[in-house]
Amino acid sequence: MTTTPARERTRHEIVRQAMGLFQGRGFSAVSLQDIATAAGCSKATVLYHFNGKAAVLAAVLEPAAADLTVIVAAADRMPRAEAQEYAIGQFTDLAVRYRGVMDVLQELIPVIEEVPELRQLVADGIRLKDFLAGSDDPLEHDLAGFAINGLMGECRFPGDRTDEELRRFCDIGLRRLLRPN
Repeated sequence: MTTTPARERTRHEIVRQAMGLFQGRGFSAVSLQDIATAAGCSKATVLYHFNGKAAVLAAVLEPAAADLTVIVAAADRMPRAEAQEYAIGQFTDLAVRYRGVMDVLQELIPVIEEVPELRQLVADGIRLKDFLAGSDDPLEHDLAGFAINGLMGECRFPGDRTDEELRRFCDIGLRRLLRPN
């Protein structure tokens, strides 16, 4: 299919509006009609570009998911300790840069594995947790999960922290929890 600039703009506007709606109301509370209305188009136009609400969600999450895939691939080529260090720094940056996405993801965590469009994101998230754990110890994996949830929550509600202050706060928090030595 050839994409024209007008079609690309419409697609971009649908994704942009969906992000705002998902973040403001939550994924489950937003309908395709809500997205269409916010984007200034018909529901049929949304369905022309996406095969359902989950596909819109996948498009909203795609930039962050693509960056996560790059991080996981890079960490996969490193020794375990170096991969953990890298994952801590990169996840902190990712979470701050995509804080709106973190807001959307937080609601989806209980059902995310049921959304086929997010299968790769889930797999990469599990790999990131492995790298953050830094070992095969089940306690370290639980701590990594705890750290991920805490960091995501902090990025959702950063108070009046600037991005740099939030990045520093999250980086220190992850290091103290995951690399206490």
